[in-house]
Amino acid sequence: MGWIQRLFHKSQTAIQDDKELRFHLEQLTRDFVAEGMSEQEARRRAKLDFGGLDRVKEEIRDIRRETYIDDFARDFRCGVRNLAKNPGFTAVALLSLTLGIGANTTVFAFVKGIFLQPIPVKDPSTAIVVFATQQTADGTVLHFLQSSYENVKDYREKNDAFTGLSVFMDEPNQVDLPGLTAPIFVDVQLVNWDFFEILGVKPSIGRSFGPDEDLARDPRPVVILSHGLWNMKFSADPHILGKTIRLNEKDYRVIGVMPKQFDQAGILGSPAMWAPIAMHSELVTDMRKDFFPMRRARIGYMIGRLKPGVSLDRARASMNALGNHLVEEHPKDNAGRNVELVPLSKTNVAVGRRSVFVLVATLMMGIVGMILLIACGNVANLLLVRTIQRQRELAIRLSLGASRGRLVRQMMTESLLLGFAAALLGILCAYWMRSLVWKLLPIGAPQGYDFSLDGRVLLFTLTLSILASFLFGLVPSLRASSSRQLATLRDRTNAPSGRWYGFRGMLVTAQIAFSLIALVGAGLFIHSLRNAQRVDPGFETKHELIVALDPGRNHYPQERAEKYYRDATEKVRALPMVSGVGIANYPPFLLSMTYATFPEGVDTSDLRNTSQFPVVAVGPGYFSSAGIPVLRGRDVNIDDDAQTNRVVVINQALADYAWPGKDPIGKHLLFAGLNQNAEVIGVVATVKARTLGEPPQPLLYVALKQSYSPNAFLYVRTKGDPSVAVPAVREAVRAVDPATPPIWEIGVASFLDQNFTAPRFAAELLAGFGALALLLAAIGTCGVMSYSVSQRTQEIGIRMALGAQRVDVLRLILSNGMTWVVAGVLIGLGASVFFTRSINKLLFGIGSFDAGSFFAAAALLIGVALVACWLPARRAMRVDPVIALRCE
Repeated sequence: MGWIQRLFHKSQTAIQDDKELRFHLEQLTRDFVAEGMSEQEARRRAKLDFGGLDRVKEEIRDIRRETYIDDFARDFRCGVRNLAKNPGFTAVALLSLTLGIGANTTVFAFVKGIFLQPIPVKDPSTAIVVFATQQTADGTVLHFLQSSYENVKDYREKNDAFTGLSVFMDEPNQVDLPGLTAPIFVDVQLVNWDFFEILGVKPSIGRSFGPDEDLARDPRPVVILSHGLWNMKFSADPHILGKTIRLNEKDYRVIGVMPKQFDQAGILGSPAMWAPIAMHSELVTDMRKDFFPMRRARIGYMIGRLKPGVSLDRARASMNALGNHLVEEHPKDNAGRNVELVPLSKTNVAVGRRSVFVLVATLMMGIVGMILLIACGNVANLLLVRTIQRQRELAIRLSLGASRGRLVRQMMTESLLLGFAAALLGILCAYWMRSLVWKLLPIGAPQGYDFSLDGRVLLFTLTLSILASFLFGLVPSLRASSSRQLATLRDRTNAPSGRWYGFRGMLVTAQIAFSLIALVGAGLFIHSLRNAQRVDPGFETKHELIVALDPGRNHYPQERAEKYYRDATEKVRALPMVSGVGIANYPPFLLSMTYATFPEGVDTSDLRNTSQFPVVAVGPGYFSSAGIPVLRGRDVNIDDDAQTNRVVVINQALADYAWPGKDPIGKHLLFAGLNQNAEVIGVVATVKARTLGEPPQPLLYVALKQSYSPNAFLYVRTKGDPSVAVPAVREAVRAVDPATPPIWEIGVASFLDQNFTAPRFAAELLAGFGALALLLAAIGTCGVMSYSVSQRTQEIGIRMALGAQRVDVLRLILSNGMTWVVAGVLIGLGASVFFTRSINKLLFGIGSFDAGSFFAAAALLIGVALVACWLPARRAMRVDPVIALRCE
């Protein structure tokens, strides 16, 4: 209390001296005014000379500051001693909080890596990606499409919203590098010369492209390397500038290397190198090579930088007006087309699926948030128990003059100590959890994101621990500092009031409700996964093998590549364990090429009458080997080549869409981008094209000889287990050309199983979180019931002395505990209905109420809670009435 005495002394001195100080202050002020100063300046000068009051106030503030520091140090030492004296309480509290904070830290690290990844360009909010849109005849608008190069040139020259606008398109190319015996495939991004100027990024070595290197009439074969390619394949050669590398049998001069941090730039991706768009005739190897002069065709996206003072809304209006003008200028090619603008900073995930990613992130953060709330409920219950146990000590402190604020501060210091300790342990737990989650991530998951526990994650964890500390510590602290504690000095029983039993029961009810929601989420995703695995894709899976062929890597011309495909097919078909072989340019569910198509009988001058259909190029025998029934017409054959009229096989979904109720055989489709007609020669059954959960999708099958592909896939139908046939198939293909062996072989069943990795990952992760929530809720329920039994020992003894049987005691304890549990289950079931509706788009084959998942989760939770209540109840059954009543 010494600081109070010092403060009182200083205050009295200041009061006694106040009149004298003020007298001298007024006298000095008058003297300064007499010397010619203004009254305001005179008063300021006098206060500088007589700053006694200010000095006293400053000393008082120093005393208080020192006192606060001393009190905090004292509270800190006291909190450490109290936690050390109760190792059981401390261990259980830290375990609960560590699991809750660790789970939140882990999930936030992944959310941060995906959504908060910084885009390595100058001011990414004003770097705008320009997508094309297409309105169809029925009014549907297709979003996030590519633009034609002719439209790109008009947008570049005529817009008034951007300081610059560049196209960018990715093209895989084979590159011969020094020291490698075979070429490798890398992504080359074709861009306009001002691409890097627009982004505000300069090469770390060398320079960017110049205007003269992007001239269509005189393109220059130059490239800029990514830092990763330069470091891995060129050993970070500082003299790389001016050297040449071979891309598609042509030499390109290296003029620059991009900075290391220029990686994962949203939709711009992480290409290995960049080349001028004017080199497209050399670097584009598929049919898009012929698309550049076609205004109807789509080849790439655009990126621009807003002009100073131009808002996104103004730029959107300006670009839409320009799009409407291009429709008027070129109605046949641009009807229904326009553009939409998206900031580059919002393209860290696929823009068309951003809402799904946001929903998944919200789901995961919500689940781990509930886990933390359950953990906080456990610790709050434990603190309430300790408060009841310490109520006599706290009452003595209050009676000796301690203020309520002083007690609250001391109790909150203990809570903060627990929170900070749990934060440190939670970070260590997150390191382990992150490694575990990374192993569970689907094959092909994004690899360039930063999921490290960096400063933002640590700040999140620290903030979370502080919030959690107040959440679980505030109510026990207020209860501990209540003036009602003085009543315990008269009451020797230490019996807590019934309302605190009720409050602790409400905590258990909340924990049970949160746990049920987490368990229902796990059950829903497990059920969704099972539904997806039972879906019939419409093609053969059990006895099908896919073999990847790539004659393009050895620079085969089309004629030689087609002979290679034919010879490989015949060699494999001759094997005794093979019953059929076909060929296509895509494996299942990896379709990327689409054609803008006019069905016969519509106005082909209006692009709004087109539809975008996925396209697969197939060879003879594909449908029979893939197990896809031909319903009408015929399959493609060896005579369907570049010298004959184009033909197309359609699936039943496309037939129903284009010619409902009519026979489509002999009808024609016009491919808008190619300006070519194709005759429908067959109709096949509809299969799953891109996802197992999709509704029937229209699909085109064109002849491989009429749509050449430098790589293809053999569909091999075997008579037994496909894995047994792999060695023989591999050797048969190798025998065709030892220099061009198959790239890989995989059974269709295994290939499809990879499509389940994402839903399986979600199911496994939510099952883990559900189990964690269940464990924490069980610990909380068991703890509350154990303390309840210990406090009711005398009551139980009296009941048993009056004739109550053990089963009566068991029924009493279980009924009290299960009342809270059942209430929590009912609340949780009601909340789970809304929860299911909010995530319904993530589930497959599940409505707004999945009775199996709901009731299974409720039954599991009630069973675990029953065990958690039974353990303390069993102890109550063994109470000896004589011992329980001895103190009476």
